[in-house]
Amino acid sequence: MSTPRWLARLAAPVMIGAALVTSAAPAAADATDDAFLAQLRTLGYNWPPDNDGYLISLGHHICLDYWTGWSFDRIAQDVHASSDQQGLSFGDVRAIVTAAEKAYCPG
Repeated sequence: MSTPRWLARLAAPVMIGAALVTSAAPAAADATDDAFLAQLRTLGYNWPPDNDGYLISLGHHICLDYWTGWSFDRIAQDVHASSDQQGLSFGDVRAIVTAAEKAYCPG
């Protein structure tokens, strides 16, 4: 495995972990963030308000993965592996990735 791929694989859990640690502070959401969170709620997901920051960070991170060349399925697998203790099915994660893509990933 080349060093850049190894580093990219390490970056995802580290960023998600950092988002979890920092999510206790209220998020300063903008209109795009609000639309992303509203879309997740429309899909039937519920979470405590103090997790808004984590979900917003996750949405931005999903686009970062797209921009680094990851496929939709690879991103969904990565998010699912990182959130498996949250009780989300792979289908749930795919819906979250799709919502993040629509909200945050231009073009």
